[in-house]
Amino acid sequence: WFVKCGEKASEIFNAENDVKGILIGGPGPTKKYFVEEKYLHYVIQNKIIDVFDTGYTDEFGLRELVTIASETMSDLEVAKEKNVMKRFLKEVKKGDQSLAIYGEAQVRKALEMGVVDTLLLSEKLRKYRLILKCPVCNYKKKITIDESELEDFIIPNCHKCKSQPLMELEKKIDIIDELSELAEKSGGKVVLVSQNSEEGDSLYSAFSGIAGISRYPIDI
Repeated sequence: WFVKCGEKASEIFNAENDVKGILIGGPGPTKKYFVEEKYLHYVIQNKIIDVFDTGYTDEFGLRELVTIASETMSDLEVAKEKNVMKRFLKEVKKGDQSLAIYGEAQVRKALEMGVVDTLLLSEKLRKYRLILKCPVCNYKKKITIDESELEDFIIPNCHKCKSQPLMELEKKIDIIDELSELAEKSGGKVVLVSQNSEEGDSLYSAFSGIAGISRYPIDI
């Protein structure tokens, strides 16, 4: 029975390309035996994160497993964030051959060039990218403003036209969504960094919450 379970589970998980980790749970000692005897395919076996005790084996057991494992998953996510930030901070110190990029202007330029390997964004970011358009000459202007400035923001006039008509707000997008989309278009990874660590706090306080690691040294 364990062999059949292992084969079926391995078949299902191997068919998925984005399995990051596997949680195993259930009542009694059989779950540990199943893991220790390695009934899963070795690729899947290596993705086991942890084994948990649950009181049920049905759908209620799955829900219980998710609840119990949430703290472990949260710790893993924080550890991942810290490792990426440590790599970034190490690059900052390198000088001319550094892969570190930071600040909205520099990161945005690197994203447009398609050279960002890893984009780091603070979860505390509260900024929006506004696209303004002139109704007469179709001139477009892009600006970034804080969420706190939205309510009092005054749309400017178009200085490209003699009549200087009032521009129109064509689009408003959360800067996290906008920059993430740019990174993903060029195959970059996006890491949202919380402030649950010293490294995460430094991303927001020292680097304005926007940074990255490029694929190779660039001069921007």
